[in-house]
Amino acid sequence: MGRKTKTGREVLDGIVSMLFALADLAEDAAGRSAPVRSFVLWILCHADAVARDFVAGSAWNPAGRLWSPALPPIRYGSDPADAMTLAVSLRALALIVCSMSAQMRCLARLAEAVASALVSVRGGAHGENFAGITDMACFPSKRRDSS
Repeated sequence: MGRKTKTGREVLDGIVSMLFALADLAEDAAGRSAPVRSFVLWILCHADAVARDFVAGSAWNPAGRLWSPALPPIRYGSDPADAMTLAVSLRALALIVCSMSAQMRCLARLAEAVASALVSVRGGAHGENFAGITDMACFPSKRRDSS
């Protein structure tokens, strides 16, 4: 039909949105009755574990599953405090995945800048200054002197 294939950044942005929504759900579950809270937290514990495995095993984690950035182990229980802890964990994971997406955007801009610089050098502008290509790629807006 008219479906467009999502890029890696779009998928990561979708994961970030989902993790924030699940964190809100965990926060809402803290104020519910014990049976409802237990059921919701049981489901969200699995989502948290999957997200932790994704972050620990991602390409942005050179140590692999041996290290997970700023994610202390949490106790999965059914108390209101456990629901709030799970919400904080899901939000931290969302921020980590968001930084992965931002890094992908920066690397894509860097690749475009390097490719265009190489094309201009091959076109006859030998001796062009490559200093600042990374700044141009990661920070495309011009810097203005505020003094």
